[in-house]
Amino acid sequence: MRRIFLFPYGGGSASSYRPYVRDFPRDVGSVVPVEIPGHGKRFAEEFAKSIQECAALSLEQIDTDSEGYILHGHCMGALLAFEAIKLIEASGGRPPRFMVASGRNAPRHVNDWLRRVAELDDPSLFKELQELGGVPQGLSFAMARHSLTVIRSDQAMFQGYNPGATKIGVPILALAGRDDKMTSPPALADWAGYTSKILSVEWLDGRHYFILEQPDRVARRIEAFCDLVDPLASADNRSVT
Repeated sequence: MRRIFLFPYGGGSASSYRPYVRDFPRDVGSVVPVEIPGHGKRFAEEFAKSIQECAALSLEQIDTDSEGYILHGHCMGALLAFEAIKLIEASGGRPPRFMVASGRNAPRHVNDWLRRVAELDDPSLFKELQELGGVPQGLSFAMARHSLTVIRSDQAMFQGYNPGATKIGVPILALAGRDDKMTSPPALADWAGYTSKILSVEWLDGRHYFILEQPDRVARRIEAFCDLVDPLASADNRSVT
């Protein structure tokens, strides 16, 4: 079965994806959430200081021997997936079939929302997350205090992030929510500059956390992209031999 390793969004953990994993169509693949330092089951570990360090510390959870595996990252997770692929390729490992970047502009873009909320106090940040759709129904501010600490550590990883000039050698499927204020068509199209292969930008209904609400539709986009890239990969292999 195809395995889809899924990196978390800012403040998220492997458990954040539990309903998504449960409802993701098994005929398309098995979703394997990646836990990063300081989050979820790795809460006792120190937070990573940079996106690159976090990606490196997460690689042990990715089975690169898995046939036709896929790396998927939502929001911050898209940057982690991108950096993980660079590390895999640099080490001579087997790269994923392709990468899925959802809810995230191309790496060089830092949106105004991230700049603004970095200066907010905890109550204001909690309100912003509520408006973004990132607070589960029924979760109070008091219950979310620890999550806010995790989110701020994740935001700190963005500080000084430089994606560099290295392109990855795998196709990219960029998924975006039509009502997501954190992405834009031009900035999503810029993902084309970060791969030597093809880019496809696909739109789904919803706000920033749109993938959590429709795993079936995400799965069908992934399935369709598989059908698109597999013949291209076969052609590349024939040209090499």
